[in-house]
Amino acid sequence: MVNKATIIILDFMKAPQVLENVNSFLEQKHDFDLKIFVVDNSCNQKNAEMLSHLSNIPNLELFINKKNTGYPKAYNQFNNNIESDYILVLNPDIEWKDENAFKKMIDYMDSNSDIGVLGPKQIEKNGNIAMTIRAFPRFYLQVARRTWLRRLPILKKKVEYDEMRHLDYEKTQDVDWLQSSCIVVRSDLWKNLGGLKEDYFLFMTDVELCFDSWKNKKRVVYFPEAKVYADGKRVSAGGFFMFFKNWVLRQHVKDSLKYRFKHFFDKNPRLEYYKND
Repeated sequence: MVNKATIIILDFMKAPQVLENVNSFLEQKHDFDLKIFVVDNSCNQKNAEMLSHLSNIPNLELFINKKNTGYPKAYNQFNNNIESDYILVLNPDIEWKDENAFKKMIDYMDSNSDIGVLGPKQIEKNGNIAMTIRAFPRFYLQVARRTWLRRLPILKKKVEYDEMRHLDYEKTQDVDWLQSSCIVVRSDLWKNLGGLKEDYFLFMTDVELCFDSWKNKKRVVYFPEAKVYADGKRVSAGGFFMFFKNWVLRQHVKDSLKYRFKHFFDKNPRLEYYKND
């Protein structure tokens, strides 16, 4: 049976949030079939035992990986099991308070076949709108964002543009790329790309996905008509000195450099899309 959507939730030591996420998602109203995969990269018995409560949910399969395979490989392990029109890439901390949010996203993509990736508005616990939109990254600005360099007049506006602070987050619009905490991807695009790029271990796969979506003439769209809620915590957060203490931040730098060298001479594919339109 072909489902309308495949939902993939990747967990790393956040079993309580995963349980809340799934329970809230099951309250979503829709008129189509779907399949849910939950995969755990924690390698922690207590975390796995908590997730085992999901095993009795219909149309949900739980996978406990014996080792931390990294972000893209964990998602790609389902590539041969995906029989759906869309894939929802989902972080554990997302909550679904609007019972129609997911259907709104699917309906909008059904009505716009030129969209490859779509993301909703995310609202943090403090009520702020999460800044899930970014410009295609330039490494020096990624460094500046985390240091006093962001305050320099020559860099201040560039950093603000990189963070897309000038955008109207109430407006549906095309964007460079969306953070993959909650995005819907057209399955044809996903399969054409072979899933997420395994060149990276943890970061930059969402950037690469959106980059390739634009290259394949599929738009990347921010869609605030659908709203979800998140805890607002970013695993890559931290300043310059955290680089020496935090493995995750060091991995972010490593993946970012890998992306930068790979695309050093590439033009912005979103701008190229409109230039050739």
